[in-house]
Amino acid sequence: MNMRAQLERLSLLWPLLLSLRMGAAENTTVVLVVNQTPPYIRAMEGSEFTIECTFNTSNNSVKWFAAWNKTRNNVTEEVCNGTDQIILSADKEKRSLSLTVKKADVTDSGTYVCGVGNRHGISLGNGTQVTIDDFPKLTVNQTPVNIEVSEGSDLTMECRFTVLKKHNTLYVKWYKHNGTGGTKKELMSERGWGSAALALEEGFVSFALKNVNITDTGTHVCEVGSTARNWSASGAGTQVTITHKRSNASHVVLIIRMVLGALVITLAVIIVTECAISEKRAAVSRTI
Repeated sequence: MNMRAQLERLSLLWPLLLSLRMGAAENTTVVLVVNQTPPYIRAMEGSEFTIECTFNTSNNSVKWFAAWNKTRNNVTEEVCNGTDQIILSADKEKRSLSLTVKKADVTDSGTYVCGVGNRHGISLGNGTQVTIDDFPKLTVNQTPVNIEVSEGSDLTMECRFTVLKKHNTLYVKWYKHNGTGGTKKELMSERGWGSAALALEEGFVSFALKNVNITDTGTHVCEVGSTARNWSASGAGTQVTITHKRSNASHVVLIIRMVLGALVITLAVIIVTECAISEKRAAVSRTI
C-alpha cells in the first residue's frame, strides 16, 4: 500500500482514535493546516529518529487534540507513550508535536502520521515513511598475526571492520588471552587506551603498547560491537611474544668472549705458521 492510500485509510480511522481524547470543545468550525517532516527516514537498527509536526489554526480559542498513528503491513495502530523507547511531546504555544523513537529496530518501520483536530474534524500530516535496516554482517580483520620484540620495545596492532552508517553505537575493546584456555583480561586505559587510534567512520582502530615487558606476552584480540543490541565480532588475534632484553653486563661479557676468541685464533695461526717455517728450515738443512 502506497503512502497516499495509507493516508486515505487513516482519514477514516483518526476520528475513532481521537474520540477517546476529546473533551468539551466549542462548537466552532476550525481550519487546521498540518505540516509533517521529514517525508522519509532511513536508519539502521539501534539508531534514533524524530518526526515533527506543526500546524496553523484559524481559531486560537478552540481546543485541539493530537495523536500519532503508525501503519505497518496494512495494520494501523496508535503510537503511545509508555516505554522509554517512544517519546511523544507537544507544545501548544508553538503548535508543534514530535515523536522520537530510541534504539529503533526493524519492527519500527512503517508510515507514521500525526493528526490534529477537534470534535468537528481532523487534519492529517503528509506522513513519514520510516525504514529501519537490519545490521549487516560484521567482519573484523586484525593484523599482524605475530609480533616478537624484546623488553622495552613498542608495538602496534590494527583492526579493520565493517563500516556502519550510524557508527555512534559502535564500541571497540581489546583483550589479552594468557595461553590456550587461559584467562581473558580487558586491556584498560592505563596500558593503552591513551595510545589507541579510533576512526569508526572509516572502520579502523589501532592499539599501541609502549615499553613492553614479559607480562605483555599473550594473544591480543580486538572486539567490535554495538551498544544497540547483542551484536559483536572479534579479530583472529595477534600473538605477542616478548623476549628478555640483554643487560649491559651481558654485552660486555659477549664482547670479551669475542675478543678472546679472536686472540686464540690469531695465536693458533701464528703457531701453525711458525711450525711450518721451522719444518721448512729443517728440510733445507738436511738437503745441504
